[in-house]
Amino acid sequence: MPPLGLAGVVTLLVVVLASCGLPLFNGQKDRNVDVESEPTVLVFADPARVAGLSVATISSGTAKPHVHASYPTLPDAPALTRRLKDELAAKARRFSEKTQIREGQPVPEYNVDWDLTAATRDAVAVRLRESRFTGRTWVDSYRTLWYDRKGQKVVDSTGLVVNIKQLSAIVRRHLPADSPVHAQSVVVDPQLYDSLNFNARGDLVVEFDGQESSPGSVGRVAVAIPRKEADELLTPFGRLARAAVAATATRPLSKTMDDNPVAVSSMNGSVNCAVARCVALTFQGGPGPYTERLLETLSAHGARATFFMVGTNAAATPGVLRRMCEQGDLVASQTWTHRDLTLLSGSMMYDQIRRAQHAIGVASGQTPSLLMAPYGAADARVADAAREFGLSIVRGDVDPGDVAGADPKEVAKRVVADTRRGSVIVMRDIDRVTADALPQVLDELGKRGFVFVTVPELYGTTRMVAGRTYSSPLVPAGAVSTGGSPSPQAAPSGGSPSPQVP
Repeated sequence: MPPLGLAGVVTLLVVVLASCGLPLFNGQKDRNVDVESEPTVLVFADPARVAGLSVATISSGTAKPHVHASYPTLPDAPALTRRLKDELAAKARRFSEKTQIREGQPVPEYNVDWDLTAATRDAVAVRLRESRFTGRTWVDSYRTLWYDRKGQKVVDSTGLVVNIKQLSAIVRRHLPADSPVHAQSVVVDPQLYDSLNFNARGDLVVEFDGQESSPGSVGRVAVAIPRKEADELLTPFGRLARAAVAATATRPLSKTMDDNPVAVSSMNGSVNCAVARCVALTFQGGPGPYTERLLETLSAHGARATFFMVGTNAAATPGVLRRMCEQGDLVASQTWTHRDLTLLSGSMMYDQIRRAQHAIGVASGQTPSLLMAPYGAADARVADAAREFGLSIVRGDVDPGDVAGADPKEVAKRVVADTRRGSVIVMRDIDRVTADALPQVLDELGKRGFVFVTVPELYGTTRMVAGRTYSSPLVPAGAVSTGGSPSPQAAPSGGSPSPQVP
């Protein structure tokens, strides 16, 4: 929606909680909590409890400008999945085509994350937060798409109300006296109301877009219309949507990360990499629609891998993470929403790491000890944060360019040609091409005597140090080197083509 012409940081009430989706309520009992002091806070569904839900990603890899847009896919809501895919793909293309990259300036970035504000057999609501960094500041915008499961159709937020003009008048009346929003800015424009939701009590929450703010800040304006007053505004589907929010199973209350052991492969120690020709196969950006295929292939070949996962995706697919752990693979982190950490303020950078640690820990029962920084961007601040969370930073030396549309045979050939003892192979856990190429990768490298282990196993008894960046190739002490030696140091990242759609 349009940004209302505001300047500076626009934040009303509990902005960080509402925008980042921290769990505030749990279960019907907690819905009775008085929310009068903060009526614009939304409660979010637990995606892990939505049958069939998976996560898809549109990504530029390491190409510039950077793009990472994730969205939920639902097999029983094909029209919603198609709408999300088409709209986000179009926006990603426009951003890549129209955004200028200036030498010596930070790389522009387009990032999209999501939450479900309703998820019942009657209705689903997907709330998107689109964040753009154009070289100086982040700008956030919000949009909510609703899906009528009975009618099998997508409903824009404006479909919840009968009269936009009447809605505008009521919003103007409920603007706080000290609001930076001027009443004359609230015009009768459907685009202004593309994110309508309900709070735990049933008040109608109208969200407006954020404004330019300091790096990493979140700008949000929201107005709550009391339930009784909203009654006259709602369409029949609007009433159904409000009932769906009330019936939605919300995210569980947070668990402390101290409850979980540090992540380690259940097969750790079964291979002596001082003797064997070990390599570490890694996957980044998932879990995605093809992760279970990857796990099946790894299991069939007796191989294991390290999965650097995006926290939002991991939270939605706990069953996939549990399977990873059961078959000896290692869970690791690639932050909460895959933003360039070096472009964020200290608090937002910590939040990106902390929330991923929590989500992966809750889903898998293990707390990650490894971090792969999005786009390979890690500076001294990132290293300090990683150290505080007990995370070692990992970079690979083999990037096969397994983006959507690539030839699986060519991807496999690049992996085989570039891999040597101690290599860390970085593939993408979001596209079909990776799942198609993996069997050939495992077959060909297996014929050459390579053994697939998790990243920490490359070091044997040498413990990886939190806060240090480990580059490849890595050959453990005591091994006969065939090129390369242990070198925990920074290394440049490779490139990849423009944004791809899974």
